[in-house]
Amino acid sequence: MRKFTFLTLCFFVSLCSCSGTNGPLKITADIQGYPDGTMVVLRNLETNKILDTTYIKKYKFDFDVLNTKAAPHGIFIGKGRETEYLALFVENVDITISGKKGEVKYASVKGGEIQSQHNRYFNSRLSLELQLDSLTNVLMGAMQVQDMEKVQAISERQRNLIQEGFVFGAKYIKENSDQIYSAFTLKNLIGGLQKSEVCSLYDNLSPEVKDSEYAKTILKWLELNKDVKIGDVAEGFTLPDIKGGKVCFKDFQGRYILLEFWKPGCPGCVRENENILKVYNKYKEKNLEVISIANVKNMDNLIKASDKYFIKWCSLQDIDSKDGNVAARYNVTVVPSNFLIDPSGRIIAKDLKGDELEKTLKGLL
Repeated sequence: MRKFTFLTLCFFVSLCSCSGTNGPLKITADIQGYPDGTMVVLRNLETNKILDTTYIKKYKFDFDVLNTKAAPHGIFIGKGRETEYLALFVENVDITISGKKGEVKYASVKGGEIQSQHNRYFNSRLSLELQLDSLTNVLMGAMQVQDMEKVQAISERQRNLIQEGFVFGAKYIKENSDQIYSAFTLKNLIGGLQKSEVCSLYDNLSPEVKDSEYAKTILKWLELNKDVKIGDVAEGFTLPDIKGGKVCFKDFQGRYILLEFWKPGCPGCVRENENILKVYNKYKEKNLEVISIANVKNMDNLIKASDKYFIKWCSLQDIDSKDGNVAARYNVTVVPSNFLIDPSGRIIAKDLKGDELEKTLKGLL
């Protein structure tokens, strides 16, 4: 069972650089309960690269990190479905970790100032995290026995708790406007807040915080983000594709285009891609083109995911979409999302899913 939730992970996966030192830093951990030989992986969450692998011995393990800038990292303990995960922020000081098997997510982490700020924030919303973890375990059990009625009910409760998390985060940002942590928290909460609220919270940040890379990213998103409506002319773009070339949106004008925003590993995206594959095979010879855009930093990962999920259509990489490029222009804050665009380049439908997509395309084509 995976011991982390989306809300916890999202606070770390897109943090930008801060100043740091060049010397090696030591990460030392004591995690009770794991047998000798259990594999531990250290990953830089900013680049998504595995930095090192080690093994537990007498409940302990350590890593040496050659630090050039502050960055979010993740420690993964174990393999497969039993993998546990801990997010931490590597700054310019050594890090010590203490915890136990089954509760790695809640391990004590002592490090730099940003880590300390996160610890205070995380502890203040601990009740919410515990509820989300509990629901996740129940949901996995329901999915294993295919109790879809229970899955639907639990999923709704999860959505409500996640929304509570967004409200909690906004309150924290408002009350701590002089902390850089507030800026990167706001950056990662964009998907769950109204643009007007994001703007208000950004305006409330202190001048020093507004000068951070996190705040600059938020400002860029605010400048590019648009209230896309049916009937609007679709925004153009040029992005790299998995074949090694560049794809320009205007090259597809004159056809019906299903523009999809997705992310590899997203369960909802996987389900929708299965549905899109069906309509693509059925209508690709009847003037339909599908364009999928993913916010994946590593092109090799996108190539593998496109092959795994049988994406035979145009698959594009937008490494800056979360920072306010193509996704921001289309006001995409959650995935999967899609737009149906007619041959003249106008948006004629949004977020068509399942049978609704098939029905709409059948009427048009």
